[in-house]
Amino acid sequence: MSPQNPKDDLVQRLVRTVRSEVERAGLAGEGLVVAVSGGPDSMALLALLAELREPCGLRLHVAHLNHGLRLEADGDERFVAEHALRLGLPFTSRRADIVAYRRERRLSVEHAAREARYAFLSDVAAETGAAAVALGHTADDQAETILLHVARGAGVHGLQGMQNTTTMRTAGGRPVTLFRPLLSAPREKTEKVCKAFGLVPREDATNLDTAYTRNRVRQQVMPLLRQVNPSVREALLRLGRAAAAETDYIGREVTGRWSAIARESPVGVELDRALLLAEHPAIRHAVLRRAYTALLGDAKGLEEAHITAMERSLGSPTGKRLSLPNGARWKVGYTAAMLTRRGAPAPPSLPPLEGTHRLACPGETAAAGWTVTARLASAEVVNEGPYVAVLDADAVGAELCVRGRRAGDRFWPLGLEPAADKRLKEFLTDTKAPRAWRAHIPLVVTPRGVAWVVGWRIAHWARLTPESKRGLRLEFKTTQGSVSSPPR
Repeated sequence: MSPQNPKDDLVQRLVRTVRSEVERAGLAGEGLVVAVSGGPDSMALLALLAELREPCGLRLHVAHLNHGLRLEADGDERFVAEHALRLGLPFTSRRADIVAYRRERRLSVEHAAREARYAFLSDVAAETGAAAVALGHTADDQAETILLHVARGAGVHGLQGMQNTTTMRTAGGRPVTLFRPLLSAPREKTEKVCKAFGLVPREDATNLDTAYTRNRVRQQVMPLLRQVNPSVREALLRLGRAAAAETDYIGREVTGRWSAIARESPVGVELDRALLLAEHPAIRHAVLRRAYTALLGDAKGLEEAHITAMERSLGSPTGKRLSLPNGARWKVGYTAAMLTRRGAPAPPSLPPLEGTHRLACPGETAAAGWTVTARLASAEVVNEGPYVAVLDADAVGAELCVRGRRAGDRFWPLGLEPAADKRLKEFLTDTKAPRAWRAHIPLVVTPRGVAWVVGWRIAHWARLTPESKRGLRLEFKTTQGSVSSPPR
């Protein structure tokens, strides 16, 4: 279906705008699911994308979710189906029981309808092999979204509003790419596009119901703000663009720091407490948001208040815990903070170590869950990680054994001068070794005393010096492989 006036300037401008967005998003030649409610915005979007089928090589599939909340809902579904047929496009619809979904999930009608809609659109995209779902959000929707975020106390990240292309996870956990090529077009332009194509969109009476938050913003708040500033929509859009630019810059800064501050694992995301506290608050907030996203796949449900609570806890005593949205858990340790999922396995501990085991030097020794490899090496210090150490072979001698901690053990830590040993219990407390690990930490012991607190530090007297003639390299592995680095 072409516009009644092929030379309509508005239509041609919007066709060029949408084409530019399609190409910028890398969607030319791809399949798109077009979400069509029957209203002017989605009908205009479908008309414009239909014009670009050949120029951009688009494969379009029309999708409509019947929410079943209005008497006219079935009529809307038939209207969209008939229009898709006229355009020669495949069509998929589904009827949702929003009332039951809302009751089951304990959500508002708005939230329940939104979740059900995106889950449906994600399903259609997966079934058709589409690269993205195209949505008819306009500049007015963007301004309203930014205003809602302001009212809810969103940070800079929230003030950017919606993005032209973004990926979200549905309530079921499936990722879906959302494409919004009309975010720069005011709503009145989509209405004019429909008129140009001879379309008579469906009217949704619920759009006038101020029981819904967005409708109150649209029907009451925005008109009042226009009395203060007739161009309030454009002002909010400028705010969104400025916030998006700042968010992008901060995001790039976080990317450069991420590997130093964060460590991702199957358990969760561990953040270096000191490094994080040393950062500017804007970077700190962005790191915390990124950690949450790395854990759960997106930042859905995370609000500025949650990030602020996480940040404040970094300066609190060790052991502070927070429950976050979507089952995320936050815990502050001595030197690191950990973000995990509810029900995730506990951070890996050390295997229990029972008895005393004489080490074969050189050779390999099995010691209650550990495998210890000893070999002579050159007398030079090489940092190979917390579970490998090179000791002065002559200082430690050949009578080495490995065992767990005992009452009364003393230790002279490397770097502590003048010569002074201390109780091993004090050393482990000073180095903030987790309490759950302390009884399982292997000790390499000689007749002279503790030569190595494995994973933490060697004894000062066992170190290599310029006078050392040969080294003894010791490596500890669990029987399942290398153990995780000790938490600091």
